[in-house]
Amino acid sequence: MDAWSAEGVAQDEAGALERIFRTNDRGHEVLAAEGYACDRPCCGQEGEEAWTERVLVVRSPAHAARQAAGVETRLVHAEKHLAALTPPRGRGKRQITDEATRLEAISTVLKAQRVGGLLSVAWEKQRERKTHYVGRGRGSASREKRVSKHTRSPITPIARQEDTIAALTQQCGWKAFVTNAGPTRLSLQDAVLCYRHAYRVERLCNRLKSRVHIAPLFVKRNDHIEGLTSLLTLGVRV
Repeated sequence: MDAWSAEGVAQDEAGALERIFRTNDRGHEVLAAEGYACDRPCCGQEGEEAWTERVLVVRSPAHAARQAAGVETRLVHAEKHLAALTPPRGRGKRQITDEATRLEAISTVLKAQRVGGLLSVAWEKQRERKTHYVGRGRGSASREKRVSKHTRSPITPIARQEDTIAALTQQCGWKAFVTNAGPTRLSLQDAVLCYRHAYRVERLCNRLKSRVHIAPLFVKRNDHIEGLTSLLTLGVRV
C-alpha cells in the first residue's frame, strides 16, 4: 500500500491549491491530489438552525489522465463511425443519400459516444449525370436516350473543436466532497485519505478480487449462500 507523507501538503505559489504528495511503491514521491476547501452556509426548513459545511474540491492527476484518455477514445470511435456513414465507392457499399437520415445518423453517433459539441461534421454534395440508351442493344444516333442524375454527399472534414476539448479536459479528475468537520479536526490531506479508503458497497466486488484474492466457490443451499455472503462482506469491512 502506498504510504502518505506526513509533510505532504504544500501550498502552491498562488496560494489557491494545496498539493498532497505520497510515496509510491518504488519509493518516489509523487503528486496524489491537489485541491482547496471552502465553507458554505446551509439551512434547513423554516425554524431550523443554520449550519456551515466544508466543501473539499480535489483533483486527482491519475483520475484526470484516465478521463482524458476516455475522451480521446470516444473521439476516435466517433470519427470512425461517422466516416463509415458515407464510405468510398465499392462493391456492396452504400451511402446515406437522404439528408434528414444523414443528420439523424450523425446525431446518433455523437450521442452514443458522448462527444456532442466536440466534433463538427460537414459534407460535400457531388452531382453526377449519366446518359443511357433506352432499351437493350447497341446505341445509334437516332435511338432515344435518357439522363440519370445521382447525388453523393460524402462526409469530408470531421474537425475537432480543440478549444471545447481542452476546456473539457481541464475539468477531468475533479471531485467535490462535503464534511461538517472543521479544518483542525480534519485537514484536507486527512479528508482525501478518508474518502479514498472509505468502505463503499459498490466497490465490494473489486475489493474482494484485489485484496482478498478469492477463488470461485459454488454453493447451492440458501443458508450457505447467506453465510458465505456475510462472511465475505465482513472480511471486506475488516
